Amino acid sequence: MADELLKDEIIALYAAEPDLAELPAVLFGSVARLIGADVVSYAEHHHRSREFRSLLSVDDDPQNRARAVEAFARHMLSHPFWQYDPAFYGERALRESDFFSDEEFFGLPMAKEAFLPSGAHRMMAVVMEHEGYSLLIVGHRVVGRPPFSDEERDRLQAYRPHILRSYRQAQQRTLARVKPAERLGLAFPSLTARQLEVASGLIEGRSYEEIASALGIGVDAVKAHVKAIYRTIGSSNGRVAATIAHTVLPFAVMPPLWKVGSGAWGGSAQQRSSR
Repeated sequence: MADELLKDEIIALYAAEPDLAELPAVLFGSVARLIGADVVSYAEHHHRSREFRSLLSVDDDPQNRARAVEAFARHMLSHPFWQYDPAFYGERALRESDFFSDEEFFGLPMAKEAFLPSGAHRMMAVVMEHEGYSLLIVGHRVVGRPPFSDEERDRLQAYRPHILRSYRQAQQRTLARVKPAERLGLAFPSLTARQLEVASGLIEGRSYEEIASALGIGVDAVKAHVKAIYRTIGSSNGRVAATIAHTVLPFAVMPPLWKVGSGAWGGSAQQRSSR
């Protein structure tokens, strides 16, 4: 590989072995170095729930960002470049300069209301899709800097499949760290906190008496919780409960994977900045 910078960043990306919580920061640094971006944004969209998280590589003013997001939503349908449709982007890295001259860009309502107030002008994006998620990475440059070059475009385009592979691996690492009882709770969200505590004891192979002693409740209460657990999961065997807890990947009901283990499963959207 002739591009040593690209080679080094690919090696560093895989060596970092990030989970979903760690991946944005890793990509912020690598993308900024690869294409000379002043700011990098990272966004995930979970199609089933329609939730998303949007992170920036620098701190910004929350009110200004909220206004920019609202302006972006108003004007995103004005051109396919702003819609970040995986079908339109394909495997390409696309730049604003691929579609607009500088004069045209500065006259766009999108630019005037969403980007120029924060000094952003140049941008280059890649879009990836994986198992019900869309991942968007955008490099930004401030007003006055030159457009992204063909060489920088080709570099980001070559880096794209490695971002996608690392994203898949990050999802797997995130799920692998979920404890069995939590996994059972994700698969069957109607289980109560106490039922999950009892289920955790079952998964660990404890007797009813041991579970009762550990939780400070009576054996009859444990038996009642066990019946409720089996009724919920459609099983009447502790071994089956353990199997489900270890193997179920409940994509149909679980929250977006970036929320797993965070305790923040509510709400409809996340918009935040991170260094």
